Amino acid sequence: MSHPIHIEESVTIARSPELVWSAVADYSTDTTWRTGLADMTPDPPGPPAVGTKVHEELTTGGRSYVADSVVTHVGPMSYRFDGSGTLGKLAGSRIVVTGACPSEAVFTYQIAITPSGRNRLLRPIIARTARRGLRRDLQRLRDLLEHG
Repeated sequence: MSHPIHIEESVTIARSPELVWSAVADYSTDTTWRTGLADMTPDPPGPPAVGTKVHEELTTGGRSYVADSVVTHVGPMSYRFDGSGTLGKLAGSRIVVTGACPSEAVFTYQIAITPSGRNRLLRPIIARTARRGLRRDLQRLRDLLEHG
């Protein structure tokens, strides 16, 4: 069995934690800040709740990927998810906390990908691509929330 690839990126956003949380907890906004994301559909519709199933379709590097996950935990301005997809198993979380001042938020997105099958051979490429993409996506989210 393959070991998970752990990726964690954080971004400080000059907006209130509540505003940042409302953006990252609204699945429909993901397509505006996540490059290549074509679909992010929760079932049932609405914010994350324990048991919410989420279907994602992403295109990157000329390849299409699908992932299906379920929300396993919801806390104050946070949630965790587990699932599987084209690359293998996945898990992660989204967390928003107050930054250095009350009008600033820190958003942390954590992902663990456990490649399966032939994807295990691509671990270094998957890790590098996912980390770089997540970093860029969080910068895009910051720019959208701070500058519209």
